[in-house]
Amino acid sequence: MSLVSRHINSTRLVRSYNASTVLQTLYKHGSCSRSQLAKLTGMSPATITRIVAELMEQGIVLEGRAGKSTGGRKPIYLHIDHSKLYIASLKLLRDDCCAALLDLKGSILHTEHLAWNAQPEVLLNDAVKILSAMFEKEQVNREHIIGVGVAVSGICHPGEGRVIRSVNLGWEEVPIASILGAQLELPVFIENDANACALAELWLGAAKDAANSMYIKTEEGAGAGIISNKALLSGSRFMTGEIGHIPVIPQGEPCRCGQQGCLEPYVYFRDVQARYGRMSGKRVDRGQFIELVHSRDEQALRLVRETASALALACAHWGILLDLDVITIGGFWGTFKQDIVEHCQNYYIAILRQSGIPCSTTITGSDFSEDADLLGAAGLVIDRWFDPLSVPFNR
Repeated sequence: MSLVSRHINSTRLVRSYNASTVLQTLYKHGSCSRSQLAKLTGMSPATITRIVAELMEQGIVLEGRAGKSTGGRKPIYLHIDHSKLYIASLKLLRDDCCAALLDLKGSILHTEHLAWNAQPEVLLNDAVKILSAMFEKEQVNREHIIGVGVAVSGICHPGEGRVIRSVNLGWEEVPIASILGAQLELPVFIENDANACALAELWLGAAKDAANSMYIKTEEGAGAGIISNKALLSGSRFMTGEIGHIPVIPQGEPCRCGQQGCLEPYVYFRDVQARYGRMSGKRVDRGQFIELVHSRDEQALRLVRETASALALACAHWGILLDLDVITIGGFWGTFKQDIVEHCQNYYIAILRQSGIPCSTTITGSDFSEDADLLGAAGLVIDRWFDPLSVPFNR
């Protein structure tokens, strides 16, 4: 049994097999009558009646409108009270560690920053204390928490719940799910941060209605999370989406990896910041750089155009290769709607028109901003919640 599964097997109501199946069905369909639940889940009407009664007693499931009668009593449609089911989230980045509590709709109820500590056991123990205090403060019934999601900057083994290697954190072979699960006694799921953000867009954001989508992360570097047929794409070595050090600009800017023209030096703000300093003789922070762009400072605009060109090439290359419906640009550069996002969209359309490729892809900026990783961790839990193979509940 994987480390992720170790703390999932439970007889508690919400995480029991029958109850979780009913809740998943209601979440997916919005509302159902008892007879519809029996047909969709394959359970007997008597089992559905018992499970629904227990869920209603806890206030998790509510009765709504009455349906049309087909000769007998009118069916009553049931729905989830999304405010009564919770997800705990952690984002672990070198300069930004944070914990949060969310409801099932993805609304963030409480957040708390974690003080950075290079020792993983210390940082994770602190995370347990902060989450436990958060549950108590928000008066959350732990039985109503469906899981803990962790978005990590690094290469992860999701099935075993461990970080294989994170250059950003300086960690290797850290069993995050085992450490957190043993103390919180909740199911714990981990994923690379870009992959988690892709799941956030799938379940809660711009890619909700898309079968195939990609999230391009532009924060401390470049990475991508790819959704194929509504499922996260992952390779055997968990390297899918590691796009930062693939050259896109011939003879372009030097990269710390030793190559030229990689995507990373065009989206990693500290690299752009350093180039602006060399061009202007001034050091600016992110807020000042944004103001310079808004005031149409020529040197700042030149750098934005360079980044836009690199991202446009990346979107066109991988978007057409993967036949994507939606590409979401997250992080800092996704906030530049006109100078970055629209440029990428227009370039993509021009490529399709010129080549005659009959497809259509929407490129958009993420609406999640600094909450993307926390929402991504929540999206990870929701995604695993719907995959019975990854969550082996007791029947």
